[in-house]
Amino acid sequence: MSIQDYEKARKLGLQVYRHEVNRGHYPYLPALDYMLSDRDTLKTEDIGVCEIPIYLICGTLTEGRQKAFAKNYMPLLDEDSEFAMKWVNLLAYQEREGITDAVKAHEFMGRFYIEEGNKRVSVLKYLGQPDILADVTRILPPENSNAKESRIYREFMKFFGCTGIYGIYFSGEGVYAKLADMCGMTLTEKWSDDAVLALKSEFFTFSRLYAEHCAGTTALMYGDAFMIYAEKFTPESLLEDSDDEIRAMLGTIWPGHTSLLERLKKFCGLS
Repeated sequence: MSIQDYEKARKLGLQVYRHEVNRGHYPYLPALDYMLSDRDTLKTEDIGVCEIPIYLICGTLTEGRQKAFAKNYMPLLDEDSEFAMKWVNLLAYQEREGITDAVKAHEFMGRFYIEEGNKRVSVLKYLGQPDILADVTRILPPENSNAKESRIYREFMKFFGCTGIYGIYFSGEGVYAKLADMCGMTLTEKWSDDAVLALKSEFFTFSRLYAEHCAGTTALMYGDAFMIYAEKFTPESLLEDSDDEIRAMLGTIWPGHTSLLERLKKFCGLS
């Protein structure tokens, strides 16, 4: 590992930075404290140490470090800065021994904001790692909020309480209960390790092939599309069938974009 890696990462960061500036958007990482001015008044829940998907990390907790990174978490500071040297040393450590210290993260509405360990997130994201170990504190939405996203999130909390799974999200209400029933489980008791592992594997396989099949042409949430697929072909098919068979089945539901949206409206209650 060398400063050349930092230069590559910084180049990726600067590309995103300039793109956001040209669009008139804020070019740095968002800070939760700025977005959520009443954070101190909201209830929290200690989730503990667990693996979280890196793609769900979208910012920092405070404004202190946000301008060191572009929105893709790639570094922006000069190559001769102390920050750059620490980043390079951390990259070398990851390659040599592996980063094992958990970052400190705050989760709000299914997204993560880092309090400690932003450079670790940056390095692992640069290396293409899918997950990172995090000590998570959940910030709960206001109890009196009856917004649709708050209602869906409360359903997610029941699902998480049974499975410990982050990353499966839906646009409609009542879908977590349908997913549990589809898996032969409920949202009132802990799922077995086998059931959790099976759902993780099914969703991972679907997400990988769905991304390949759609190639960025759809704005549908992966969770919504997963449910449409699972309703038609069963979740188990994602473990039993080959990639080519799954690709073929995706092709039977994807060509009619309007048709797929109509199925989502019916199944997930989308407006």
